[in-house]
Amino acid sequence: MTLYPRSSFLRKTVYFFCVVLILIAVDMIWAQSRRTIHPRYDTTRIVEPTMPDGSVDYLSAIENYFSRGVTPENNAVPLIFEALGRDALPKTQPVDGITSRVGMTHLPEKGNYFVTYQEFTKQKTGKAESLDTDATDLPNARDPVGNPTPMIRDWLNANEKPLAKIHEASLRTRFFIPFNGGNRPDMLISVLLPHLKPLRDVGRALVLRSRVRLESGDVAGAREDALTIHRLSRLLSQAPTLVERLVAIATEYLACDADRSIAESGKMSPQELRDFAAKLAELPDLQNPTPAIDNGERYIVLDATQHLAHLSPAEAGRLYHAISDKAEIPPDFLFPFLPIPYEQSMINANAWYDGLIAACRQPTYALRRDALNRWEKDVIQVSTSTHLGILSADWGLRVFMPSLNRFETKWETARAEVRLTRIAILLAAYKQEHNGYPASLSELSNDLPLDNFTDHPFLYNRTSSGYTLYSPGPNLIDDQGGSDDVTVAVK
Repeated sequence: MTLYPRSSFLRKTVYFFCVVLILIAVDMIWAQSRRTIHPRYDTTRIVEPTMPDGSVDYLSAIENYFSRGVTPENNAVPLIFEALGRDALPKTQPVDGITSRVGMTHLPEKGNYFVTYQEFTKQKTGKAESLDTDATDLPNARDPVGNPTPMIRDWLNANEKPLAKIHEASLRTRFFIPFNGGNRPDMLISVLLPHLKPLRDVGRALVLRSRVRLESGDVAGAREDALTIHRLSRLLSQAPTLVERLVAIATEYLACDADRSIAESGKMSPQELRDFAAKLAELPDLQNPTPAIDNGERYIVLDATQHLAHLSPAEAGRLYHAISDKAEIPPDFLFPFLPIPYEQSMINANAWYDGLIAACRQPTYALRRDALNRWEKDVIQVSTSTHLGILSADWGLRVFMPSLNRFETKWETARAEVRLTRIAILLAAYKQEHNGYPASLSELSNDLPLDNFTDHPFLYNRTSSGYTLYSPGPNLIDDQGGSDDVTVAVK
């Protein structure tokens, strides 16, 4: 007696399904093999530290890199936490996890901590008001604040002690907040940064208090508030993520606005103004973003790819859907059958980041801009031309790669703002001594900062009652102080 169907049709149907099952099994084996990642330079970029399962520990790698040379004595973070309180700590971490790692004792739940303007107005009136110019949490290119109203003055008085602690913190030289306080995040992209929002409000508080002090005749206090904002920006610019560095840039703009208000107030003598400009000249630039890209953003992408490869296919599918808004992503149940090239994806991601770092290291802004434009154009072309979706080795471009052109522009603009502000302060001193502005910048000094966009002197036009001082800005086209020119105008 035979077990095979006698019908030719049935036999062919059985054979067909057997072949299909074999192909499915082969496909699943192939898909499983594609989840294996071999740590080496071109794949994982670093091979240590590692986790117990042998995968690369990118979280510790980032912490190790950005904590080099940091001590409890030079780290501004303990004092910042003392000023901001527990609201600046991730709720996902143990109570004393992060604070103990930066050398602090227990931080009480209640204390004389910084109160945001929203919280303060809600306590006073029952209705929360905001200093934000829009509803987003990310900083704008400019983040102006209004004039100090009576409510704002009360808010500043209520925050006197926390702001004193922030000033003390700004005098330190390093900034480092650990990611892991005992509850290790699954992925770096899930790390919370709750310190950013209150620090943005701190920047606004300091610029507003600088104006209040200026009105009352406390010029030294006003100047110190402005310098505190500058120093705070430089501390934040040491952070490992570009989001934190964006807040540093936004805070730097605030500091420049405070500087110019002081310079134009007429309440400082010419020598005091020159001393103020010299203080700004002593400040280093906001840190170049290259370390955060090379040892921060790169590791975040590699960590996410490695994590996806180590998850079960169904879990990987759910996570991929959570972090991507691409409509063509296949449903979760298909992920066990998809031969996703995780290792090649990491190799390709490293290659793209290498190109990005090479562009960022060009010696002039013009060369960096052109190199970044070419890089971004290639990224867009590759990420939009493939029809394979997640089966392409470049799928990560569609999900993770940031637009670094915009960050480069913001960073360069912040650098130009500070240089323009230094010259504006010297112009204010000149006006007091000569009852008018100079015909050209050469009458001010032979040691003025150059325009970081062009590496040439800034452009200057004296008007009947004031001046326009500017850089051609990101497009390198002289728009007479308009368009994207970075401008200081005094009427």
